[in-house]
Amino acid sequence: MALGTWISTLSTNSIHGALVNPAMVSDSIKGQVSLNYQPYFAGINRGTAAAVFGLNEGSAILVDSRFIHYGKFYETSSFGEKIGEFSGNEVSLGVAYAYHFPSKNLFVGARLNLISSTLAEFNSIGFTMDLGLYHSPPNSRYRFGLIARNIGSQIRTYDSVKESIPFSLSFGISNELQYLPLRWHFSIDNLQNWNLAYVNPNQQQTNFEGDSVDEDSRIFDELIRHFVFGSEFFPGRAFSIQIGYNFLRSAELSIAEIRSFSGLSFGFGINLRKFRFNYSHARFSAAGNTNFLGLTFAP
Repeated sequence: MALGTWISTLSTNSIHGALVNPAMVSDSIKGQVSLNYQPYFAGINRGTAAAVFGLNEGSAILVDSRFIHYGKFYETSSFGEKIGEFSGNEVSLGVAYAYHFPSKNLFVGARLNLISSTLAEFNSIGFTMDLGLYHSPPNSRYRFGLIARNIGSQIRTYDSVKESIPFSLSFGISNELQYLPLRWHFSIDNLQNWNLAYVNPNQQQTNFEGDSVDEDSRIFDELIRHFVFGSEFFPGRAFSIQIGYNFLRSAELSIAEIRSFSGLSFGFGINLRKFRFNYSHARFSAAGNTNFLGLTFAP
């Protein structure tokens, strides 16, 4: 969150990299356990629990569970009278594995997810698969990552209506500077969909005749909404600082003439001997922002 998006080129020595990109699951992070929690908007809560287990042949698997709880809702009659309460939540269980090609230092990985969605007494079940590539050239500080998320389908539907799975494709590149303790990250998200821009009726302008003129959706505006920039200061050290900027979030959630810094995010990490603590804050809109807390055990 602090870096602005799902960064596909995080550290190979951290379980967080494997949570984002399944190609980064390796024996070097076996035994690590991560607990993450995010108090979201309007009483919504979500979080993640994950652990990496080593296998006999020197490889490893990652097992994770992700949840989102939407809180309590009032059940009412057609006249608006309260007759009860119900809740909604979603849970996914995932298993990830990666294979390493040592000669090219190339990793390929996959994650299988079983997803359950519940609203009152109704339930929907689906499955997805995430595919990832990770490459770090020998004797180079560069890292490259490619992730295809949410390849799958519903098994059981709500009210016999089959919904599509939100497939996404992202590419990332990062590099750690040689003479400065900084690693920058550059991500291109939503490669599967070029058309992210739209005409916003709230940002109409008026011409000399007093007529309203719609905002134009230009090529540059389309392009920039796919970009996310992030930087880590003192990466891998006892104390690190992260900052990121998501252009799509800024374009969609910023309000004209109100300075809310939409799209900006930042955070810090504290690495102790066996424990790592992370805090992140993301600016969404003038209506509200969100925080993220993470605790990792690394033997």
